[in-house]
Amino acid sequence: MMAKPKAIQWLEEETGQTIDYLPEVNAGQDRHLSVRLTGELATGLDAMAAERGLTMSHLVRELLAEAVGQRAAVAKLDGRALAERLAADVAEVRRRLAG
Repeated sequence: MMAKPKAIQWLEEETGQTIDYLPEVNAGQDRHLSVRLTGELATGLDAMAAERGLTMSHLVRELLAEAVGQRAAVAKLDGRALAERLAADVAEVRRRLAG
């Protein structure tokens, strides 16, 4: 369960009463996400966004969507497909190491 907003917590403390709070669940609506970045990471994301002609927010949305999509795709793989993917990744690492 989500914590009550600070304003409700303050009002409860001031009045000594408990206020029922059920956050609205808006399925399908966009959510805002705030993230702290190191200077180095922010600089790297700025450069990537500029290369692609995107705002940093748009770039981060695309990167997150890609990561979530890849995770979902891998989670759906059966044992054989997962082993084949691993073998392909190992072959690529060997190829790169061989130069």
